[in-house]
Amino acid sequence: MPDLDIIACGNAKEAISAIKRFSFEIITTGISLPDMDGYQLIAEIRKSSKNRDTAIFVVSGDTNTRIMGTEKDDSNAVTAYFDKAEGHQSLVNFILNFLGKDHQVPVKVLYVDKSATSTAITSSILNKNDINFVHFKEPKEALQHLELDIETNLRCTFDVMITDLTLSSDFSGFDLIQKVRNHIGLDYLALPILLMTIEPGEDEKTDFTAIFGAGTNDFITKPIDEEDLLKRILSLLNIKRQNEAFNG
Repeated sequence: MPDLDIIACGNAKEAISAIKRFSFEIITTGISLPDMDGYQLIAEIRKSSKNRDTAIFVVSGDTNTRIMGTEKDDSNAVTAYFDKAEGHQSLVNFILNFLGKDHQVPVKVLYVDKSATSTAITSSILNKNDINFVHFKEPKEALQHLELDIETNLRCTFDVMITDLTLSSDFSGFDLIQKVRNHIGLDYLALPILLMTIEPGEDEKTDFTAIFGAGTNDFITKPIDEEDLLKRILSLLNIKRQNEAFNG
């Protein structure tokens, strides 16, 4: 796998030392390690400041009984499972597909926001971090562009959609998300969506039912924090890449 920097660790102790020093794009681990259970190592990785959002692939020869049959809820910790029986070349292809062409992780964002202030702040963050994005003020124009993208490329080429909750008097962020999910037919994996909303007042509560019921993957409150926004985009990008790797 040319042009990739790989750090190999013989046990969990070495791995923990590495994750404290370096930021990784992908971490692979088995379940049976010489000095620690693989799930314990994953828990340590998720506590680390550098790699809490890194994609983690569990490579095991016993996925049916040891992993898939477990009652452990690891959906937030493990990005994907890979069966050793598939062979090394399949693992290589899986990783390269996950990373994208040329071993890069390009990000293409569809951004919908009518607020001039919010757009200026968010666009500045995206530009600063070399994130490719297309911005629309009007949700209907964003939908048309998304449909054209799918028609032209025979798939959705956007990795993440970011939309504000407040778009217009007759078309909210919820309406936009529902159109993407139900009319265009892009589910949570095909196009992860991040919703931007205001911080609730002291006498208000966040309406989680409405947010996630509309088809949102995640949400972020304004004013937007750069580090928080980038972490959420990376997390949603991992969802998109995982889906592409499984279905590529």
